[in-house]
Amino acid sequence: MTVKPIFSPVLIGILAAVLCGLFIFFTVRKKYKIWIKVAAIARVSLILLLVFVINLRPVKKVYDMETTLNNVDVLFVVDSTISMWAEDYQGDQPRMNGVRDLIEHVMFSMQGSNFGLIRFDNQAQILAPFTGDAENVLDAVEMIEIPSRLYAKGSTLDTAYEAMEELLQSSSKKENRQTVVFFISDGENTLKKETRSFSELSKYITEGSVIGCGTKKGGKMKDSNGSRIHDPETYDDAVSKMDEENLQKIAGELGINYTKLSSESCVDYVISSIKSTGSSHGHQNIVNYTDTYYWYVIPLAVLLIWELWLIIRKGRV
Repeated sequence: MTVKPIFSPVLIGILAAVLCGLFIFFTVRKKYKIWIKVAAIARVSLILLLVFVINLRPVKKVYDMETTLNNVDVLFVVDSTISMWAEDYQGDQPRMNGVRDLIEHVMFSMQGSNFGLIRFDNQAQILAPFTGDAENVLDAVEMIEIPSRLYAKGSTLDTAYEAMEELLQSSSKKENRQTVVFFISDGENTLKKETRSFSELSKYITEGSVIGCGTKKGGKMKDSNGSRIHDPETYDDAVSKMDEENLQKIAGELGINYTKLSSESCVDYVISSIKSTGSSHGHQNIVNYTDTYYWYVIPLAVLLIWELWLIIRKGRV
């Protein structure tokens, strides 16, 4: 058992002592029977004591053994073109919301791994080389923003090829390393040109998935100012539709599965596959704290109700 105070115990202790002293002073001066005064002082003292204990926030330590993945590099390749903000994820949410939830879920499920992040639109950028600093990678994910209309000049799905090759080659140089790739996109190839094959990268990849974002029906988009994007030819609201054929083609070239982004847990089968390879497992003790202060809230509530009843029905404390 240990404590994690909510407010300064010294401050609360002094305040409780002053209130208790004042209550005793005024109660003693009242013309009540001795036993009534003693009972009142005892009740209020107990109330203040319970408040002091609750403020200490007593907690119980719980030790858990957590499995970590010590020999795994996980690379996220994220399409950050403006269509990734089309609103057709789980109804009318932006696709990028689902991407962020997915990445956070994977990183939580694969603790101990090194994580890397690449984003691409009309050019690729390595936002985070492989690192064990998960918070840094999550911060980088949050920094991916809707590109400006002026900046959005079309893209192809092979834009990230060189950046992927750079990080995958660096991972392959590490001894006994497994490399997992999550390629996340809606599959739209807006420049309408033949994309480079990803087949040469498959030799660096142990496991992973190409993850398709969006729907065949499509979703409307807003720009960085919150205004609807319109089709330049028809002037109707522009609609982005996912292209699963392109994504399945890339999955085949990389030698990994294709998965549709339906929820953050859609690639749990990949995580389970990696965790089943015992050679990459490590263990660490995790300390969790369980609150126990609520046990003191119950008698405090009873005493407060009692005091309220005495004030209302008896006209005294």
